[in-house]
Amino acid sequence: MYVDSSQFFVGFVAIFVALCASSVLVFQRQHPRTLTRKWATIVLCVCAATAVVSWARFGDLHSIYVDAPDVQAGQPHRHKIEKHQAFHFHEFFHYYLGAKYFGSFGYEGLYDCTALGDKENAEEQGFKPHVTSGWVRDLADVLGDKTYDDALAICQNDYKAHMSPARWDAFKADLRELQRLVPDDWWNDVVYDAGFNPPPSWVLVGGAIANIIPIRFAGMPTYLLSTWLDMVLLVTCFVALRTRFGLAAAATAGVYFGASFIASYGWNGGAFLRYTWVTAVVMGIVFARDGKWVLAGAFFGAAACDRLFPAGFAVGAAIPLAWRAFIEKSPDDRKRLLRFGAGFGGAIGGLVLVSLVIYGLGSWRVFFERIIKHGDVYYVMHIGLKKVITWRDWVPSQNFHGHPGLQRFHDWNTRLHATWAETRWLAVPVQLLAAGGAAAACIKRRPYEASLIVGAVAMFCFSLPANYYYVVLALVPALLVRAAMTAPRLVGRLRDWGVLMAFGLFWMSTLLAPRMFGDDIVYDHFICCALLAFYGVWIAAWLPWQRLRQLVTRRSAQPRAAQA
Repeated sequence: MYVDSSQFFVGFVAIFVALCASSVLVFQRQHPRTLTRKWATIVLCVCAATAVVSWARFGDLHSIYVDAPDVQAGQPHRHKIEKHQAFHFHEFFHYYLGAKYFGSFGYEGLYDCTALGDKENAEEQGFKPHVTSGWVRDLADVLGDKTYDDALAICQNDYKAHMSPARWDAFKADLRELQRLVPDDWWNDVVYDAGFNPPPSWVLVGGAIANIIPIRFAGMPTYLLSTWLDMVLLVTCFVALRTRFGLAAAATAGVYFGASFIASYGWNGGAFLRYTWVTAVVMGIVFARDGKWVLAGAFFGAAACDRLFPAGFAVGAAIPLAWRAFIEKSPDDRKRLLRFGAGFGGAIGGLVLVSLVIYGLGSWRVFFERIIKHGDVYYVMHIGLKKVITWRDWVPSQNFHGHPGLQRFHDWNTRLHATWAETRWLAVPVQLLAAGGAAAACIKRRPYEASLIVGAVAMFCFSLPANYYYVVLALVPALLVRAAMTAPRLVGRLRDWGVLMAFGLFWMSTLLAPRMFGDDIVYDHFICCALLAFYGVWIAAWLPWQRLRQLVTRRSAQPRAAQA
């Protein structure tokens, strides 16, 4: 998932130029202020457009290999035609098929039934199966696998036996369509990943869309309609940011979204509905900016139902409202908080209730069992506090490929779990300090700003998300530019500009890290440490030091008054 040399150069330059243009926007207060800001904003837009084009691999997107028109389906070594399309096979397989057949396979049957469906297709076509490695990942325990024969038997007895013949035939037809688009040797890898893991509340939407849009219809590649839905969502995000926070903020978000290693196109570009939670967070921030608290809460609730950790963004937005409502005794903020809570609770309650009706309580039970285990697996490119605290000299230089590698991965994780347990004396105080610092830092900020700092810190300190989920950090410089530009006093402008510069350095370091270290585990650790350092700067800059001093002074004065 490296960015190539061209992407690296364009991204690095785009960030550097954007930081310079942002500085002009923040500090230009003299004549001709309007003209200077206009040109600085134009420069930001050019940087954003260039970065986004770079993110899309300058139009190359993903390479797929489509069967030539004159070949027989499934034939070994058949002629393939290379095309460049917005189609990420690995992600599409998991999220499109996982959602479409969730009612039949749940969370644990997709790989087993892919092996069986592929075998039956091969027998009907008279060719060898595509899943040939002899091993399939065990989705009941992603640190282990099962034999190919066991996978076939499990699907036959536990899943196919409970499906209608028409539904099973539809699944096999979808496998054949996907086999037309990729080389045959890609299938061994796809059934050796970590499965399909969104909550049933996401499946409500994803499954409905997957069952409406076929992979191919009347000879047309309708799978591209599915993969372009994320692009529509991303455009919606940028339009919403432009409308409510201004062109400079939207362009800044575009720069950091495009000039990204940790969330590059290779991870989620051309996938199926992988940006729904980001869109919900953005819309929650936008409606919080507008004071539409029910809608803000509803979108934050939808984000939490998409991926659990975005609940931290809702908590962040509620903290300044709660502070003013209960500490400063503001009746207006109490009403705002109630409306926000009603929207948040209503969205979660509605989505969860409908998913319970459709998929049953068992789907949620399995989801929580799996996500608790999944969240405690130390994948190579996941980012969080755990990666910082558990670092030891034996952690890097690993080979996790294939069946032997999975056993090494299991043993490596077992050792990391023990290390984390041994260091909880350090981890818990750091988590509490970070959470408390973020909460204190946001009490005097606007709710939409508070949502971002608390949500970002919480996802780092209390979970271990994959690197691409940190795409949400592209919102940080956008809101910092907006805050610094509109700050009425120089000290406020300097504070937010300083945090912006720190973020720019951090983001550039993520581009440099893969070139500085040849080991994926090492540069992932570097990125985790760099992000932790940035959070420290961000929290320290936003802490209301004067307010905290007043509280300390007031508390220390109370005992003296009592003694007097």
